[in-house]
Amino acid sequence: MPMTQQADGVLDVAGTAGVRAVSRSREGPRVPEAVAFAAALGELAGALDPEAGWYGVFGRRDPDGLAACLAGHRTPPWDVVASLLDDFATYHGPRRAGPRAARLRALHRAAVLARDRAAGDPGELRERLAALRHERWRAVRREQALARAQAAGGHPAGTGRPAADLAWARDDRARATARCQELSDRLAALEAAPEPAREPGSGREPVHPAPEPVTPEPGAPAAEPPSVPLVPSVPSAPSEPVRPRLRGARFAGLEAASPEESPEEPAAVLPPVAPPAPARPRGARFAGARDDADAHREERAETAAREARIRRECDEIVARLAGLRALGRTGEEHIALCEAAHRPAGLLPVLAGRLEDTGRAADVATVLWEVAALPPARLAAAADALTAAGRQEECLRTLRQSAARPAGEVAATALALAAAGRRTEALELLSALVRARRPEEAAEVVSGDPAVLTPLLLAAAARVSDRRRRDVEGLLARGYPAGS
Repeated sequence: MPMTQQADGVLDVAGTAGVRAVSRSREGPRVPEAVAFAAALGELAGALDPEAGWYGVFGRRDPDGLAACLAGHRTPPWDVVASLLDDFATYHGPRRAGPRAARLRALHRAAVLARDRAAGDPGELRERLAALRHERWRAVRREQALARAQAAGGHPAGTGRPAADLAWARDDRARATARCQELSDRLAALEAAPEPAREPGSGREPVHPAPEPVTPEPGAPAAEPPSVPLVPSVPSAPSEPVRPRLRGARFAGLEAASPEESPEEPAAVLPPVAPPAPARPRGARFAGARDDADAHREERAETAAREARIRRECDEIVARLAGLRALGRTGEEHIALCEAAHRPAGLLPVLAGRLEDTGRAADVATVLWEVAALPPARLAAAADALTAAGRQEECLRTLRQSAARPAGEVAATALALAAAGRRTEALELLSALVRARRPEEAAEVVSGDPAVLTPLLLAAAARVSDRRRRDVEGLLARGYPAGS
């Protein structure tokens, strides 16, 4: 795919933003977590062709930045690692890529958290986030200009290949959006983390003297460091956070003891004419029923709180979009829509409904277009949420759009859908793949998991035509692709 030249900046070369952004940032602190991640990244790179795929693109455009990442001097944004994992899946299959991706993801989270804590300066992250938001705005404007030019049959620069340049522009925008989210998550994690200990004489001691340490009371729970949130390419949605205990004098008395621990009220304070309240069943034979009832009440309360939070977040997104449109800031409005696609899957159908209720039904298509480009596991989760909310047609349309992705990603998405019990959705995805690809390309999908994907692919091909099913079945019978 040809490269396009742009003005100097973080996104100066389309499609190579990953390493270029790293090469323009300062060297990070040398921490053990970063060394461990660099070693795993080096193992991944050693299994790739340095002249092909994204690895080749990064190496040609910024060899020094790539070398700094592999040596552990800098930690690249996650989307760079994800691109290298795509190369790995192409050469070795998604089945081998899955465990490696999970390990690299955990090491990457630990590395950036450790480096951010060692640097201890949220200001630098804020500056980088502000610069990257500006570059994202530039990428959106370039994508819009190329899309308009392609529709008109021209090119904004006068010469070039509009289709290829538009593909690179979309890659720029997608990477910038993912990185803005990643930096936002890192900044939130750093600001929430406890102040790291400083070594005497390091020149970085706090201005104010630290207070004397307070010895916790016996039995008090030890504080745990917060975990780092995942970026848009994370396969699973975050779980509900554990609510912290309210502490301090102003919250004294607000934590009610359990019914078993509550003291009985003195008989003298009860109204003499009121009948006594029935005693709560006690004893071992009632313990299970009591625990089940409490668990059901807690589950209902958590569900109601989660749904209320989702509605509130959707209202905030819609209000922000309306404000940007009223100010004529259409580029930022488009960015906000793209960001919405990277929110947890459960929010998606609610947001679609709120957009429709406020006369913005056309924006739902924009959000779903971005959803179609999510990592396979997150795409499958979004499809599951749409279907569960009764929006199956939108789910199927989104999956059909995603069928243009590499065969390994389509295979991973189909596997995730099948594992979630969404066979109809998996068949729709694979049918779109069979319609759009040559039989040889469609048959490559089964290498991800032949036992699961072979019957699915054959059923999907039969939905297209008997001839296409025979073509695909013949290829598989002859052992194509190798190892299937």
